[in-house]
Amino acid sequence: MPLDGGAEAAAVAPKVTLTVVSPKGEQTTESVPESTLLAISGRMKSPIASGCSDSSCGTCRVEVLDGADNLTGQDARERATLKENGFPATLRLACRAELVGGSAKVKAFEVV
Repeated sequence: MPLDGGAEAAAVAPKVTLTVVSPKGEQTTESVPESTLLAISGRMKSPIASGCSDSSCGTCRVEVLDGADNLTGQDARERATLKENGFPATLRLACRAELVGGSAKVKAFEVV
């Protein structure tokens, strides 16, 4: 019987996996590639906190524990926000970093 690309195609669609470690524990969820860490964490019971929605405050900063190669690189806006808010350049903003493939594990400093 030929496949029509319906449910079976959706079942094999590429997925990425994000694990967030926070004071509230460890959570893991899957999503589609090229989503921001902030958007992916929105599927979790305690998502990464965000204060501005325009990458200016640094509330959604995370430390990448594993899978940094699976994230998009920092852009000028992300680097500037980290610097302006006195955060180390090694951190990432969950609203800017996209998980493009595979998996990543991050430490969130603030969750909802």
